[in-house]
Amino acid sequence: MPGWIWILLVIFMLAMLIGGAVYAIRHAMAASRSIGRVSEDLNRHMPQPPAAGQSQATDRTEGPAFALPLSQSTERYSQAHALVLERKEQRRRNHGLIWRRWKHFNR
Repeated sequence: MPGWIWILLVIFMLAMLIGGAVYAIRHAMAASRSIGRVSEDLNRHMPQPPAAGQSQATDRTEGPAFALPLSQSTERYSQAHALVLERKEQRRRNHGLIWRRWKHFNR
């Protein structure tokens, strides 16, 4: 094989390597911009973490149940269970109202 063909092959190989690198870099940049937009959207919709000195449980005035006396723990449990029962009763009432409304809807 003549020497000038080897030179053409090397030039062709280098051109393909450079072209492939440019192609890969351009697509990587486009993908990073796309991922950046997605992460901005997610950050906008996600709640922000509290500041360094702030606690996450700001609404809790008492400690955990296992650190309290048993009487206080049972009182907290009974209050929470009463709220659960109230919510279930309200849901049952709303369900009945909706079904009564639909029962007379087409008349």
